[in-house]
Amino acid sequence: MVSKKMESLEEIFAPVIGKIAFSLKQTHGSCFFVEFGDPHLRIREPIVLRPGASEKSKISLRRRRVFVVGTWSLLVQDCNWTLTNEQRSVCQADAPEDMENVFRGVEGQYLVSASVDEATKTFTLEFDLGGNLKLWSRSDRDPDLDPDEDQWRLHCKDGSSVGYTNDGSIAVESASDPDKT
Repeated sequence: MVSKKMESLEEIFAPVIGKIAFSLKQTHGSCFFVEFGDPHLRIREPIVLRPGASEKSKISLRRRRVFVVGTWSLLVQDCNWTLTNEQRSVCQADAPEDMENVFRGVEGQYLVSASVDEATKTFTLEFDLGGNLKLWSRSDRDPDLDPDEDQWRLHCKDGSSVGYTNDGSIAVESASDPDKT
């Protein structure tokens, strides 16, 4: 992994501008994915189980799983966020069912801009039909944050990814990183 101080996030997101957002989905707690660009299938083949795996794991891992993903997948993970669409807004503290309603409203919108306020380290994505996603550090809730922890990470179809950390650095992983999972 390579860390760089405040390289242009606008440049990193330039290929994503003009692409459609789809499949906004909550993963766990306040974490969620936004898919961008052309949809394609990602197939996870069945996984050989270790001895002693739980029955629930056995059932899940024996199955082939198929996911519709975009050319780019944005994982919003360890940050504060607000997502606004049509005078409705949700944030990381809201109930999943409230998030779901606003997620559906942003799906199908094209990304029109990506910008960062360097003073507050707030990253903003704006969409063509009024959707707006703001992401910023949760240091106000947790002053002992790891400065190297990702707030969010943009995954590319080729396996590379770019993360934005709590200290405002950009962490780049190439598709050929040996410790990439």
